[in-house]
Amino acid sequence: MSRVNRLKKEEQPVAIEMPEETASQNISAEDSQAGSTHARRVVLQWNGSAEELKHGAVLSIPNALDVFQPQYDMSKLDEEQKTSLEKLDFSKGIVTGMKLKSIFSNVDDSVTLGVKLYENQPNIVNKDGFLYTPQRSDMGEEHLSCNEGFTNLVSVLPYEKGRPNVSIYTPENLLNNRFIEQYGGYTIDKLWEGIVPFPNKDFFYVESSHIILKVIKNNWEMLGTPIEQERMRENEYVKVSKNVVNNVIKQLYEQVIQQIPYTKFDQFQARFHANAPSENEQYKIVAEVLVEYKYPAIGNAPEAVEEE
Repeated sequence: MSRVNRLKKEEQPVAIEMPEETASQNISAEDSQAGSTHARRVVLQWNGSAEELKHGAVLSIPNALDVFQPQYDMSKLDEEQKTSLEKLDFSKGIVTGMKLKSIFSNVDDSVTLGVKLYENQPNIVNKDGFLYTPQRSDMGEEHLSCNEGFTNLVSVLPYEKGRPNVSIYTPENLLNNRFIEQYGGYTIDKLWEGIVPFPNKDFFYVESSHIILKVIKNNWEMLGTPIEQERMRENEYVKVSKNVVNNVIKQLYEQVIQQIPYTKFDQFQARFHANAPSENEQYKIVAEVLVEYKYPAIGNAPEAVEEE
């Protein structure tokens, strides 16, 4: 049975609360608590046919990691600053704002600009409002805010030129940086590291430093597991019911980890799409976009326990 399948339970899981110091502490894009904000002005330029535009013209930035990575002069940093930098993962960040600085289009139809912001589905509130555009399929036409993983941000009018400095993405409910630092380094597989199963037993041995023990401790009355009363096994493990472990991991993964809106910069893409541009024409679209983002510190997950 796979680790993901272990999450499935027959009984209704008990709703748990996250550790007090990290729960319900959201920040806005203006909050400096999530580390320094960086900014890049990126030009997105596309030339092509009506057919390409109808199917969605995708633009990538081949050297995106270099574009978004901040340039620090390490020789001018003190030891504390260098230590802080070592915690940062420059391959991904959290986009805290986007603005349309300028636009040009010679298309005779409205064009939607979408950006691949994140692969998961975090419950982000966009202060500027998510853009719902008509999209056609074999089932008819419907208005959607996302198309093939690209979040709609701008509707470019036919033959539009100008529209400077318009805010198009301002998330209001980003997670607190301490929350991200504590849980941001985890995946579903990492959550299962340090948890030892036993055949035909209804319990796991959980490494004493495992993150889920803190959650269980804070919710022991609801979970019926007074973890502090459990004696240590083999001087490094705590015995915990399978049902409790499955419940905590499921909720921690779905309610916390999947809600961190990471953008992987090497996969940063934009997409121009139009429903009905005139055929047999060559089109050009240019957009300059300001991207503001942060590199939150990410703590390391505990190392895996070797199973015999």
